[in-house]
Amino acid sequence: RRGKSSSSSQPTQRMLGYHSTPTTSSEQLYDATENNAIATALDQTSSMTKDWYLTSPYELIMLTSVILNAMAAGIIIIFSNTIMPALSTLDPNVGINVMNTINTIIVNPLFIIVFFGGLISAIPTVAMIQKKVSYDNPAAQYYALASTLVYFFGQFMITVTQNVPRNNALLEVDPMSEDGINYWKEDYLKSWVAWNTARGVFAFLSAILGALSLSLM
Repeated sequence: RRGKSSSSSQPTQRMLGYHSTPTTSSEQLYDATENNAIATALDQTSSMTKDWYLTSPYELIMLTSVILNAMAAGIIIIFSNTIMPALSTLDPNVGINVMNTINTIIVNPLFIIVFFGGLISAIPTVAMIQKKVSYDNPAAQYYALASTLVYFFGQFMITVTQNVPRNNALLEVDPMSEDGINYWKEDYLKSWVAWNTARGVFAFLSAILGALSLSLM
């Protein structure tokens, strides 16, 4: 009986030993797979982070342009949405005087930088067109060009050809005269506000196009 017991225990021991090896290997395989997954995730995160680094002065310029265009759009829209409707509720002579005061005070260096500084997008645009700098996706230069042109024609040109002349005309009118009141009600509160809204929309569109360009740079 001892012989049988001894002989039967040896296969059992060998069987246990046989099964212990795969268990260790599977654990090692699991650990290796988990480590690889973590490493892959870290690599992807690092790659995504690097994609958003500003790696050249042109990218920094484009980012500045996007911010300035968005700020300009906000300033413009607040006039059409809030300030002008509020002034229209006042007596015409009061509204005229307040608007003239705003138009005089608002022309300062900080406002000029915010309002027209977004046109610096022309710098990276020209650089990409002249191949001084290139990016994997050629659409970056087309979005940059579109952003610059939309802001120039849609904001800058509307400002100097439509809004500024009306501002100057408003300064010249007599707030107490019938002509001055008619100009305020029939022209300024209608045409100026309409053109102002248009340039605000173009400024906002320009900011979006600039952001698209930056994302591809």
